[in-house]
Amino acid sequence: GPGMRARRAWVRRAKYAFGGVLCLFLIGMRVEMEGESVGRSPVLKASKFVGNSRSYPLFGVKRSQDLNKGEWNLKLGVFNMLCPSYKRLPENRRESHDPELYRERVADTISLLSTQKADINCLQEFWVENQDVQQMFADALQDKLRGHTIVELKRTSHWAPRDDGLAFLLGPRVKILDAQEILFQDCGDRVAFLLLTLVDGKPVITVNTHLLFPHCGYSSDIRCREVRKILMFVNDYRKSENIEDVPVIICGDFNGSPYGTVAEYMRNQGFQFCSGMTGREEDENLGNLEREVSKNCYPWVTHKTHRGNTILCDHVWMLNPSRNALFEPEDWKDRVFTEISAAIVQQNLTLPDSFKKFFDQDSNDLVDGEEFRAALKSLGFHGEGKPHLLDIEIDALMSSADVDQDGRIDYKEFIDRFWKATQDPDLMIGISSIPAASLNSTDADIKFLRGIDTAKILQEGVLAEIQKDKEEREQLDSWDLKLIGSHVYPSELEEGNWPDSWNLSDHGFVTTTFRQKSSHSSRQALQQATQVSANLQ
Repeated sequence: GPGMRARRAWVRRAKYAFGGVLCLFLIGMRVEMEGESVGRSPVLKASKFVGNSRSYPLFGVKRSQDLNKGEWNLKLGVFNMLCPSYKRLPENRRESHDPELYRERVADTISLLSTQKADINCLQEFWVENQDVQQMFADALQDKLRGHTIVELKRTSHWAPRDDGLAFLLGPRVKILDAQEILFQDCGDRVAFLLLTLVDGKPVITVNTHLLFPHCGYSSDIRCREVRKILMFVNDYRKSENIEDVPVIICGDFNGSPYGTVAEYMRNQGFQFCSGMTGREEDENLGNLEREVSKNCYPWVTHKTHRGNTILCDHVWMLNPSRNALFEPEDWKDRVFTEISAAIVQQNLTLPDSFKKFFDQDSNDLVDGEEFRAALKSLGFHGEGKPHLLDIEIDALMSSADVDQDGRIDYKEFIDRFWKATQDPDLMIGISSIPAASLNSTDADIKFLRGIDTAKILQEGVLAEIQKDKEEREQLDSWDLKLIGSHVYPSELEEGNWPDSWNLSDHGFVTTTFRQKSSHSSRQALQQATQVSANLQ
């Protein structure tokens, strides 16, 4: 009847109205999302979330239980993008002066990143200050790199203005729990960038860095300081947050060989070298001090220098929790005091003599900040081509020796600090009694590396995220990674040949794949590391 027809007409109108409202809502959501991608760049700055790890968007991140139903694995990519500010062109020009050229190369880099499909991409010489590059990556996050996250950290500018830095490009399987700047505060203006992440629910610490280029013979000393600053920070971070059962990967452009001084130190600290090993893994026992690395072990080349030399300098290092017994990083300041003591010996002086000749200029048996700074400069720790120390580094050294923090170093503090660093009796000739070796530094080491304005590490509640599979990790004795293999693109680089057609960068693209170790392998690795530690003692 008429009543039924009226009710049906009302239902139809209600359906149409609901459909219209739903369409408008969906259109509004789309406009809002697109507006976000245009109105503000999704390329995130480190300062945005350091100490505030939940304040940034996670583009397309899904819960770990919805992904990767099979065996857990992690693919890591390392790539120095060659910042256009540094790429040389004919007639003493740089690529940064030609937008058409650098835009084409950045577009090709984005395509390469999308095809390599690494879960964690560690990028060096990322052009942080260029708006074109920022916008190209922001657009890519809505297209070829949809579901990814980019976070970046600019280099410091102590020595000269810098417009490049480090970046992480993270795939959809990766969730950021925390990020930390590691500022070396040195003449190379180098930095490192630490992320604590969940990869399908499994916690991993990854550090991305770019160490100083070997401009001169003293560059090796500075690089040794830099790697000690990284390891000091990582060690403090893991202990303070009670996450020593989480594996650590440190990677990037090390500007050095896999058998140099820095590499030797990394191995002695329990790290396993994971790049340059196509389709095979380095023996875990090779972290032993007795091991000698053959130059023929690593046929790869990953970098062509501006002088035309081809070398393997893009490194991936892994520390498994089962090898924590070997991880006791040296204080970077101890390293510098050892360098200072070597300079004193070259002057044919003992430590008491040097106190009088170089440090205590006004002969009042006390060394103030200005005297300490002047002494280091006179010993050769200042200027281009020298193992240069910035004033901020010198202040940290001074503070580590000034036990009572009165702004001056007395004679006993002076002797004690050098003995703590060197343990060298020959340097102590003329001293009535050798001081104890257990002197502890009183300065804020980690505050120095984080910079003045950086906040505390993790917010409350973040640690709960990595405790979810704690019981499973404890059943394994430790949450260890196993190296499956590594590759470099283009593939000719694995044979030591640099193809003429490769011009995307002066570096190759290194990928390394890991998976979770079995319980038996973890227990065996733990026993081996314990035995190695006992042998070293």
